Amino acid sequence: MDPITSVLVGLGILVVIVVLFGGAIQTFKRQPIVAILCVIFLLPIWIIWAIIEIFLPDPDHR
Repeated sequence: MDPITSVLVGLGILVVIVVLFGGAIQTFKRQPIVAILCVIFLLPIWIIWAIIEIFLPDPDHR
C-alpha cells in the first residue's frame, strides 16, 4: 500500500475512534449500569448504542 494511503487510512481510523469515544462517554452518562453490562456482555450492541448517542443531545443539557 502507498505510504500516503496508509497515513490517510490511519488518520481516518483515528477520527472514527475519537468520535465514538464521545458517544461512549454519553452512554455512561445516560445509563452507567446498563453501559457497563453491555460492555461486558454485549459489546456489539454497546458500540451501536455509542454510535446512536453521537447524534442525540447531551444528557446533561436536558
